Amino acid sequence: MPFHGKRLREAREKQGISQRELAARSGLDEAQLSRYEHGKTEPSARYLEIFAKHLDISSDFLLGLTDDPRKRYGDVELIDDERAVLETYRRDGWPGILRLGAEQISK
Repeated sequence: MPFHGKRLREAREKQGISQRELAARSGLDEAQLSRYEHGKTEPSARYLEIFAKHLDISSDFLLGLTDDPRKRYGDVELIDDERAVLETYRRDGWPGILRLGAEQISK
């Protein structure tokens, strides 16, 4: 899978992080980070993970598998009913799910 260095640079700039700062946080020298950003070389999986964590983006975004920086390849959007179940469970646990189910059945 090709690495998209331009996306790395754009995400870094969007976060207001300098190339020097990201390189230091990542344990790289600035010249190596520049090579990644300009597509001259590709980072290892370890550095993909480091960049994703420091920039709060997915490594799948850096690999071009998704165009949304927050999503991973294969992520599925929840429909309204699914979101309601999840939110109810988080708020009220299984008793809430049972109430929600009973409400839906009675409609």
